[in-house]
Amino acid sequence: MWADNETEMDLLGFDFLVDTLFVALTEPRLLPLTAGLLGDWGSGKSSLMRITRQELLKIRDDEESPSRYVCVGFSPWQYEDYDDIKVALMTTVLDAVGTRAVGDQQEQVSRLRRFAQGLGRWGRRGGRVAVADAQTAAPFVMQAMDPSIDPQVLDMSKAVVNAAAGEANKLLEDPKTKQAASGNDTAEAIIDAGRFRAEFAKVVTTLEDVDAVVVFIDDLDRCLPETVVDTFEAIRLFLNTPKTAYVLAAAQAVVESAIDSRYPQLRRPDGAGIGADYLEKMLQLKVAIPPLSAPEADTYVNLLLAELRLDDEQFAKVLDETRRRREAGNLQVAFNVGVAGAILGDVLTDLRRSSTPC
Repeated sequence: MWADNETEMDLLGFDFLVDTLFVALTEPRLLPLTAGLLGDWGSGKSSLMRITRQELLKIRDDEESPSRYVCVGFSPWQYEDYDDIKVALMTTVLDAVGTRAVGDQQEQVSRLRRFAQGLGRWGRRGGRVAVADAQTAAPFVMQAMDPSIDPQVLDMSKAVVNAAAGEANKLLEDPKTKQAASGNDTAEAIIDAGRFRAEFAKVVTTLEDVDAVVVFIDDLDRCLPETVVDTFEAIRLFLNTPKTAYVLAAAQAVVESAIDSRYPQLRRPDGAGIGADYLEKMLQLKVAIPPLSAPEADTYVNLLLAELRLDDEQFAKVLDETRRRREAGNLQVAFNVGVAGAILGDVLTDLRRSSTPC
């Protein structure tokens, strides 16, 4: 048996998927970008993200320079039991940005971090963010449910929501925050999502020798519905700025179901939820992982066995030949004991015994 862990080595023949992600993430004209790496559990999503991340980290001006891409890994599933997901994601991204910040940028990052931590510390401020979220989301949800909705009805709904939000914000005002914002206390100068996003964009766009900040978000399909939605909202409200990209690995059906569960009152008359529409709006790029064919499944298992039995030099030769056979478009098994014998000559007895026939 093998552990279900991600790997930096592509044994599944998914180079073309890595290439798709890599090209999108390194094209400045496509940023900001939110991409979905979609596949069933165990399909290799985590490994593909890790391989793509390693490719990005190789892009540097010289061997002594850091990568031109700040790569951030985040798993909301690991935080949902004891932390606010928005705060956890924002803080993780800021910590990574802070490693490349210099001079005044360090103070800007510190101010942003204080705001993010304040979201979790003060319920009033969190309430204001939730109200602002409702103001933004309400028209989108109504249009998603009925694209042909009368514009006058939509405008009326906006007015009603905004009026209610204004009254709610009055109740949620924090005297400390209001006083600090009107004075010279820079620790509390950032008081809303829009200001945070503007300050964050300023820091990211002025980072020297950095082409983009790329955040890889894994395990989204293991999370509770509230965590799934909060992760998307953290990106949309706070972090979606120039020179940023977000790659989310998930099983599409599971995430759509989580969104439907989070908003059960927004189901259409036919019973369908808004999960598919919500995801369509959030993801600018979808990279779907296809199921393995029978020959590819055999090739994959044989490569796993070979990795156990061969030394590094032998296994490198095996991978090169397997890659060549896959690129040739052969629909047969790309690697088995016969191929190993042709590449390496004498094949170890235990490798021959353990390999699948073909």
